[in-house]
Amino acid sequence: MDTTVALNFFWESFWIGRRVREHATPGDEALLHLFLIRRGRDPGFAAYAAGEAFVDDRAKDVFRTALADALTEDCRDLAGAGSGAYLWRRYLGLLDAGDVHGARLVETMLGTTAEDGYLAPPVAAGEEISRSFWEKQEKHAVMLGVRYPDLYFEAPYLRELPGTLISPADLEITAFAFETLKNLLGGTTPPGDAGTFERFINDAGAVLALLWFAGKSYDEEAAILNRTYPFTLGEETLDRFVAIFDDYETLLEEAAGLVKRGFVEEAETVYAYTVLHSGDPALHHTCYENLAVLFREEGEYGRAGDCAERALAIRKRAPDSDPYLVALGEKSLSESLYLQGHAMRAADLIARALAAADRLSPEKAASLLWAVASSFRRTDRFEEEYAVLTRILEEGCEGEAADAAMARLFSMDQYARADGSFDLAGLAAVEDRRRYLDFFGKGAALLQAFQFDRAIAFFERALAISRDVDLLRNIAIAHRLYGSVETAREYFGMVLAERPADVFSLIHLGLLTAGVEGERLIRQGIAAAVRDRMDLALVLYPLVRDAVAGDSIVDTIDRFGDLPAQDGVRALYYLGAATILADLGFSSEAETCYRKALKANPPSRVRGLVLRNMGVLAAGAGALKRAASLLDQARRYAPEDPTVWHRLAGVQAALGDAAGAAAAAREAARLLPARAGYGCERDLRAAKETAAPPSTDDPVAAELVAAGERLIEREECAHHALSAYAAALERIGGGEETPFAAESYAEALSERSRLFALFGRS
Repeated sequence: MDTTVALNFFWESFWIGRRVREHATPGDEALLHLFLIRRGRDPGFAAYAAGEAFVDDRAKDVFRTALADALTEDCRDLAGAGSGAYLWRRYLGLLDAGDVHGARLVETMLGTTAEDGYLAPPVAAGEEISRSFWEKQEKHAVMLGVRYPDLYFEAPYLRELPGTLISPADLEITAFAFETLKNLLGGTTPPGDAGTFERFINDAGAVLALLWFAGKSYDEEAAILNRTYPFTLGEETLDRFVAIFDDYETLLEEAAGLVKRGFVEEAETVYAYTVLHSGDPALHHTCYENLAVLFREEGEYGRAGDCAERALAIRKRAPDSDPYLVALGEKSLSESLYLQGHAMRAADLIARALAAADRLSPEKAASLLWAVASSFRRTDRFEEEYAVLTRILEEGCEGEAADAAMARLFSMDQYARADGSFDLAGLAAVEDRRRYLDFFGKGAALLQAFQFDRAIAFFERALAISRDVDLLRNIAIAHRLYGSVETAREYFGMVLAERPADVFSLIHLGLLTAGVEGERLIRQGIAAAVRDRMDLALVLYPLVRDAVAGDSIVDTIDRFGDLPAQDGVRALYYLGAATILADLGFSSEAETCYRKALKANPPSRVRGLVLRNMGVLAAGAGALKRAASLLDQARRYAPEDPTVWHRLAGVQAALGDAAGAAAAAREAARLLPARAGYGCERDLRAAKETAAPPSTDDPVAAELVAAGERLIEREECAHHALSAYAAALERIGGGEETPFAAESYAEALSERSRLFALFGRS
């Protein structure tokens, strides 16, 4: 049995139970979901929330109850059927019990996952409020009650964000969760170890923290979200992890993830702890080898050499030592020694590694040679690198190493001179660019994790390599988020000194500058954006964000809207501002700005965009007839815009106009055939026009058919749609199972028609 599956069942059970029993408002849901996003991005906040949750007996009692409810359904699914099977069974159970509202809540969770990896709080399927409306409400709640960092809005729902990292409170909660699960299962512990560190910590720790958070009032939740806490990783924390899981391998997996996300200090702590407390030489080798890499990156070549020496010694002492792995160890130590200035011993080691390639299989030889060549590249020994890469191709090796060698040789040939030498300065500049991008990427990852001081440190390391204007702007924004206003102004000033018309710097600096000078900078930025035909919805975001934080949104926007009407400039300004307002959930203010855009007498193309967005806003509010009218007007002004036809198809389908929806979907696919989603929509509308859903007197079967029609709208939910049709057939056919199979969306639509035809025979 997989313990993680059981905890995931709790997760889904909690959302279902909370929504069915309490009917949380969109604002409450917004804060709950934002709490999970914040907890996932900010390790210090996660540690604080977990610690507070663990001392809350009420939260632990709710956890026990919800987990028990999930397990009483059917423990067999814990063996690996997955949460989809569990949700489907709950869905059918709620229907049988006559709870259509509850069933529709579960329906929205079948195949629907939020962009950050958490299940979105469900909204009842078939009801007026859509998921897009919920997302806008989330942002609205943030703007009104939580002064969350700008980054959340500038890059919402970013994938691959750092998960909750190790904290003592998380580990206590995990131990409590496992003990609870064991008691519910009759005193036995499910087999299996940690699996992956992050899954267990998030599942066991976040659920209790979530229950604790959900029990607070709106004002208390907003106050909690505004807190920040320091994060540390110490020996006591790691002791608790090992006591619970007895699993050093998972610790090392997490350490590798920490490195990728920029948390190098925490990773080094994990490696050092494993060396001190684990008795496994293989784990020691991994730790020393990785520490050598990290220390080399930090310029601590002596420590890197010491770790590489230890790693190689462990590898040589291993029974039946693999020559390939020994050669890789020699390569690693050679690199560290070369950087320390011990060129002679470094040369001996690398020569032994190269000689070992002659005794290896072609595949391993190519891999080893590529590793040696990469070491030469990192240490700016490009002529030696070229010779090793050439050897890979001369020996007829195949696979990824050979492909990489070919690509690198092609790149290096651009720096070759007629006499056979290389432009070494040019190649060194390329390698510096690689290091620059590495530092920049780590800084960006840390910025997304709200580790502003560390992000700034990596950005500054990148700045030491290249004084790139875009990097200067990113450092300025990082300082603004960190609260270093004067430093932010200084960096924005550097950007503008080199690029006087940098739009984003002008607007950000204008918002940091009071009075007339601030307004002048903002106006200058808007004028430059208009001149360069930039997307004003992106450009105006900082301005609109500050406006909604105040009391007079439209008045603030109007202050900078005195632009010329020619070429639709003023209309584009209000269109951009309205788009941001709509995205943040300020529907009334967005409608006002859209109307101001129309009054500015825009050209046909811009008018079409405004009407399209107004139609989308109306559809999100459930005013389908008004949405259809607005989108039809947009179609007349912008007949070549596939997005207008796409939106129109969805609204017409919601109104029951199958033929009109099919025609609009076909036109969207014709105008943009490369967009796969438009093609699927065209096929779906054609299928619905050809085969209408059957009617039945059985209310549960009728609800299943209606659910299938909702689920089939999304390609990834097609299997669940077919399951719903088949379940309806089983009900009216006396319980006889109806098999179906579909490998693609087209096959699913074909199966839909076949299943519908069977209704007439039942």
